[in-house]
Amino acid sequence: MANHPHKLPREHYVGRRTHFLSANTYFRRPYFRDAAMCAIVTLQLMRASRKHKFVVIAYSLMPDHVHVLVEGLQEDSDFVKWLDLFRQLAGFWGKRHCGFDVWQEGCWDYTLRDQDAVPGIASYIVWNPVVAGLVERPEDYPFTGSERFSIAELASVPPQRPPVDDD
Repeated sequence: MANHPHKLPREHYVGRRTHFLSANTYFRRPYFRDAAMCAIVTLQLMRASRKHKFVVIAYSLMPDHVHVLVEGLQEDSDFVKWLDLFRQLAGFWGKRHCGFDVWQEGCWDYTLRDQDAVPGIASYIVWNPVVAGLVERPEDYPFTGSERFSIAELASVPPQRPPVDDD
């Protein structure tokens, strides 16, 4: 990824930490309404997660953006490397599918602190399609998932929006 202004020192992105990501599609085009495109992006999300030793706690591919919550599984799990690889792989394969750039430059990330509720933030992700009026229940949205919880489990937790400021 070319230009991502990380707010924290580099060491805060490495290790057994949990990170929230929000990234927009290029010009906020609704690429993620297409099931084949969502399958490509989800596959690359999981591929990058395996390579850099992350578990995907929750994700949701909204029509024009993505929310992801990942947790490092080892002391050398590197979120910045994961992020770069995920966007590179999804961008490459997505461009082959749709013929356009997939990602808008930059993204927003947040490294969770001890006081942040992982299930609440994961719930925020799975409730996003409901809030946007795309479905009535989180379980009905086909482009949401988790490697750790069922969508019904996450939907039963009160949603907690990730804090806006990383300071």
